[in-house]
Amino acid sequence: MYGISTVNRVAIGDIIRRSASRYPEKTAFIQGDQKWNFSEVDRLCNQFANYLLESGLTKGDKIATICGNSMEFIITMFGIAKAGLIWVPINPGISFDEKKYILEKVKAKLLIGDEVLLKNQLEYYKSQVQTLQLDGRVSEFFSLFEDFSEKEPSVEIQDRDVAQIMFTSGTTGNPKGVMISHLTVYMASLANIIEMGLKPSDVTTALMPLFHCAQHTFVTSFLNIGATSIIFKGFDPEGLMKTIEQEKITWMFMLPMMYRAILHHPNRGKYDLTSLNTCMYAMAPMDRPTLEKLIKEFDADFALGTGQTEIYPSTLMFKPEEQLRRFGSYWGVSSLINDTAVMDEEGNILPAGQIGEIVHRGPNVMNGYLDSKEETDASRQFDWHHTGDLGYWDKDGQMVFVDRKKDLIKTGGENVASIKVEQVLLMHEKVANAVAIGLPHEHWVEAVTAFIVPKENETLSEKEIADHCRQHLGNFQVPKAFVFVESLPMTTTGKIQKHVLRTKHKDLYAEVQS
Repeated sequence: MYGISTVNRVAIGDIIRRSASRYPEKTAFIQGDQKWNFSEVDRLCNQFANYLLESGLTKGDKIATICGNSMEFIITMFGIAKAGLIWVPINPGISFDEKKYILEKVKAKLLIGDEVLLKNQLEYYKSQVQTLQLDGRVSEFFSLFEDFSEKEPSVEIQDRDVAQIMFTSGTTGNPKGVMISHLTVYMASLANIIEMGLKPSDVTTALMPLFHCAQHTFVTSFLNIGATSIIFKGFDPEGLMKTIEQEKITWMFMLPMMYRAILHHPNRGKYDLTSLNTCMYAMAPMDRPTLEKLIKEFDADFALGTGQTEIYPSTLMFKPEEQLRRFGSYWGVSSLINDTAVMDEEGNILPAGQIGEIVHRGPNVMNGYLDSKEETDASRQFDWHHTGDLGYWDKDGQMVFVDRKKDLIKTGGENVASIKVEQVLLMHEKVANAVAIGLPHEHWVEAVTAFIVPKENETLSEKEIADHCRQHLGNFQVPKAFVFVESLPMTTTGKIQKHVLRTKHKDLYAEVQS
């Protein structure tokens, strides 16, 4: 298999083989009471890759997946990479219409999905594409390809070949397919190892959805360094604490709301969590009181990682040594593999202190959007990747996130960063979750509006939260209305869907005024 096409290649599947050669008997994955060492993972990925290729699939064919976290999914995604095929992960939580759109858009040759996730539309899927169902029994899945060769298939893979197409959430239209190369994923995994100090001795969580770029990049990074990953099918606070104690988990990646659930769990004192060394968070801000409590009570390093599907994470990191030195919406410093700058509308790079769009360059930038040269060109205007995020460098060279360009609230001639309002709301001891958006208003154009989920068994009045906001915000930043809700619309990766709230409540102030 080693010839002119492989002597200097960069390919995702090579990560598995190299780790297997270094740590053949070391545990790579744990799921429940089952364990697989690196040698077994390499063998299974090779066999699955050969199964796919011998079924008639050829390099460049797309394989879509609709799967939750499982060992079967791990072997699927890395087997696809070894075969030189293109993985198209589909978020199980999106609408059926969006799933149909993606399948048709990529012209998938095979759909692999969990039986429980496919069953309601199974007949449609079968009528459109060859379908392989996973019934949750690991041994049953592995038996499909147990007779195929354990040798890695000989496939020519170039570093810029598309390895996966991940679709962004379509907040204003159809989702966009982001084409990601082998080089992008490989380089991001190496950067994460260096930036985060990952070690072969680490035991980590694969708790967040594996179909999302954030969890995928961490799993790949830990595979690359030879660490052990524990697969979780969902978030159960007490079950997680039990596993931390039992498996001596050292490194964890979760959403801020998940850390809060652990912090305030009535049975937290029953479990030994002292093995934790590093806790990564992302997707949402961490309020100061919660962060201070977590660092003190977990006695672990906390860090914030950011990135996008379009520029594989992490691209910026707010490192542990900075967490208690400065507070606010800090994103920290740029990854060692990408340049980061702040740019104005004319393409000028701005100095520290000036707000503009956060832009990046580096090998972790996508190949482009699928079948959309126009959108690809727009995303890399002035030869930088444009994120759609606003920010500025502080005097110490730390990136401060201001807001998404589309989420900046323009009210009464002033610009209000929704994230600043949200941070203040989350500081209140009775608030479990909160979001701020701008809604149409006859006088203010957009009125700052807060949607708040109170903590369980807590009574929170509008006056109480308004007084709290007035203590920490300027008059124009204080929400004009506070809407108390039981839950907020969220993606399966924990992002609050502001566009859903904007659409649902667009007439809120018209109703009030009438």
